[in-house]
Amino acid sequence: MTTNYWLFDLDNTLHQADAGIFSIINQHMTAYLATNLHINSAAASQLRQQYWQDYGATLAGLRLHHPKINLHDFLLACHPLAQILPLLQPMPQLQYTLAHLPGHKIVFSNGPSHYVQALISAMQIQPHFHALLGTDNLELYHKPHPQAYHNLCRQLHIQPQQCIMVDDNLANLKTAHTLGMRTVWYGKHSHLTPEINATAPDMSSLLHIASDLL
Repeated sequence: MTTNYWLFDLDNTLHQADAGIFSIINQHMTAYLATNLHINSAAASQLRQQYWQDYGATLAGLRLHHPKINLHDFLLACHPLAQILPLLQPMPQLQYTLAHLPGHKIVFSNGPSHYVQALISAMQIQPHFHALLGTDNLELYHKPHPQAYHNLCRQLHIQPQQCIMVDDNLANLKTAHTLGMRTVWYGKHSHLTPEINATAPDMSSLLHIASDLL
């Protein structure tokens, strides 16, 4: 029997990043860009948002256009755990859903590994996961870049056809679909599209649709 792997996004999928954590990260990214690129805060904020819109991650824009920036230093500076962890809000029914969802579970995040590991540990859900992968575990590739998905599959010795990706970002799911993964669009904004196999407005609904995806 083929083993199924659930690939879970982290931010706004396993926890509510919009409840304050994204704001902290964005503030630190803007400050980092302003300091290291010698531009004012308004220009830094605009550049951060432009790179996110163009490439799916500010990190990707820095990698392409600012090769002198130390990307590992950028990731560490922009994810200050002392400020982030007090704002952490796990999704309702998270523990129960992960405990009862059949198959291996992976965290597949654009965040850095220290951030991924700290949040998963703080939510006390680490025992449910087979692996925790951040962008620095994937050669600094990120969703929706196909290489991030290929790197994940290579590291775990699995095929895309074994994977069910759960993410709140449609662009990330479109890449997954193109590679042959099954896709679940997570969140209250989700709806079916040609690239989406199922929708899940909340955690508990994942259990109801699981049998149709396995």
